[in-house]
Amino acid sequence: MDRAGVPSPRPGDRADAILVDLYGGVFGQPFESFRTAALALLRRAIPFDAGVWGSGIYSTNHLHAVSLLDFPVSDMMVYAERWQAHDIARAAIVARPGHALRNEDVMAPEAYRETPIYREFSRAAGIEHALGIVEHDPLTDLGELITLFRADVARPFGKDDCATLEALSPHLMTAWRQAQIAHHYRALAGGADAGFFEPESYALADAQGLLHAAGAEFHRALADVAPGWTGPVLPRVLAPLLAEADGSLAIDHWDFTARPQGAMRLLAVASGGGTLGLTPAETRVARLYAAGLTQGEIARRAGVSPSTVRNQLASAYMKLEVHSKVGLIRALARRSD
Repeated sequence: MDRAGVPSPRPGDRADAILVDLYGGVFGQPFESFRTAALALLRRAIPFDAGVWGSGIYSTNHLHAVSLLDFPVSDMMVYAERWQAHDIARAAIVARPGHALRNEDVMAPEAYRETPIYREFSRAAGIEHALGIVEHDPLTDLGELITLFRADVARPFGKDDCATLEALSPHLMTAWRQAQIAHHYRALAGGADAGFFEPESYALADAQGLLHAAGAEFHRALADVAPGWTGPVLPRVLAPLLAEADGSLAIDHWDFTARPQGAMRLLAVASGGGTLGLTPAETRVARLYAAGLTQGEIARRAGVSPSTVRNQLASAYMKLEVHSKVGLIRALARRSD
């Protein structure tokens, strides 16, 4: 019971509420502060004093982006330059993706407080207890590392905290992946959110092909067109999509498209390409039109002229040998079987 006599929320209820806010933030939270805000949500389930969230390449242990919550940038720089290579707790966490570990799971507290990293860094930085987890995507080799800190020596993290972090961590990774893709999608679509939920899957890569995020269906397409491939750089077969201009590529039954957005490339994949001769652009227009969008709405979303949409739709009708929207819907349904 809380002080007002109201039953306190169960841990499961608290986690459910956090997930609602977390996934709601994919479109509602500013992209630049998404991970910091997500750490603040996590604090509602696991009280902590400071937190660090790093994203990078798992196999090389290289972080390409870090977000901090109540942890000084200066301390982070000192740690990265001087102590990261000697942090056995971090190494243990990285070695066991999906498992939340505390300092005391790796080394007895008395022994930890005799180590140089504690005496020369952690004590001054207010780190008495740490709890961390890594999430690893084996196909793309992308990884997320979350570490939480407490300054009170009398308040160690407990087993319940480990279980909560293990339950929430996959959702944090998934939401961050979606937030990255959604941010660049909105930039291309002029701020519109609709379309992100179409029956397609997206990925985000830089100009060198290094993946930063990929949806589940995009994973499946990658595994299909490049058997045995492991990331984090796109397989060579998709290299044409990295050109500075818009690109499209049909491989087997997958339609890949790419559009540049700043230094990044927003990639999309749709299944069923080529079985009835539609190009990726015709497939997309036909699907959107069948889903109820007007030609003007499709043009605004795709960033093309209404005449381009009309021509693509007319070509799709001709290739599918249909004469009405009902016929189009049926043909597309057969195409997906």
